[in-house]
Amino acid sequence: MKAVIVMLVGDESVERLSEVLSLAETAGYEVDRVFTQKGRASRKYVVRSGKVSEIREYVAEHNPDLVVFENLLTSRQTLALEDTLGVPVIDRFDLILNVFEIHAKSREATLQIELVRLKRRMPYIKMYLSRRVRTEHPGFGGSGEFIIHSTLTTIHRRIKSIERSLKGFERRADQQRKRRKKVGFVVSLAGYTNVGKTSLLYALTGVKKPVRDELFTTLRTKTASFTFNRTKYMVCDTIGFIRNIPLQLIHAFNATLQDIASSDLILIVHDSSLDDSSFFRHQEICEDALISIGANETLWLNVENKIDTGSRRLKDSVAVSAKTGAGVEFLKHEIERMLSHD
Repeated sequence: MKAVIVMLVGDESVERLSEVLSLAETAGYEVDRVFTQKGRASRKYVVRSGKVSEIREYVAEHNPDLVVFENLLTSRQTLALEDTLGVPVIDRFDLILNVFEIHAKSREATLQIELVRLKRRMPYIKMYLSRRVRTEHPGFGGSGEFIIHSTLTTIHRRIKSIERSLKGFERRADQQRKRRKKVGFVVSLAGYTNVGKTSLLYALTGVKKPVRDELFTTLRTKTASFTFNRTKYMVCDTIGFIRNIPLQLIHAFNATLQDIASSDLILIVHDSSLDDSSFFRHQEICEDALISIGANETLWLNVENKIDTGSRRLKDSVAVSAKTGAGVEFLKHEIERMLSHD
């Protein structure tokens, strides 16, 4: 699918653009063109009307399949843009959901994504139906009101059904966490998406599997173990974090994120190949996310991955390369030291 990217330029513009391009690529979109605009956001379109006209002309000439806004849009803005541009319009939140959908391999992850999508789209659907009813059923009464009511009722029922199913998954996840605790110490990997958490899981445990260089490849907790000095450690790889991660996503993936909060030790994995600005910004985002899920009382250890292509920045961190294996043995010693003193 061909896509056009639109972004309101501001703080961290270069990194934001790089990130949305990576998300678009992972979602399977071929980006035709990027439109940017400086200045304050417009209430109606986010970007100003002159820029919207420029985008509309491009869309009419090149026929992209959709337009992706890096900024978050309200339902009213999305509808206004779709009316003007004549193609589907999504924002960063929708784009992340599309990436999640591609990598959803379990029934639980599929339901979590559907739940977030339904809750997020509810205001849009209500506005869209109201406008259609006014056009197709003048007077906006009788059958028109029935269409809106019945559609929204169906969506509400589906939401309740998904929430009941997810409660069952949460109970099973809680039982799995208790079983892990009986086996040995539980060590969780946390960090920004695509920092190499899964590669580190495999390096620590000796698992031999290919790892894809894409965003959000892990949506469901992966677990493997290793034994060090006759003590067993269960290592859990979980969903990665990202800037401005929507609160609805955190709530939907609560069962998965609780695997982090309930562990004995959290390894916060960093990408040491990043520039200083991105490195410390990602560190702040990850720490804020961990606090938001109640993991601030769990032991933390900073692990700087990809040290073969970067440099160490944090005091008391462990520098490793999951790719080459450098530093992994020392990391095991540090895990043992921290948990033996707990």
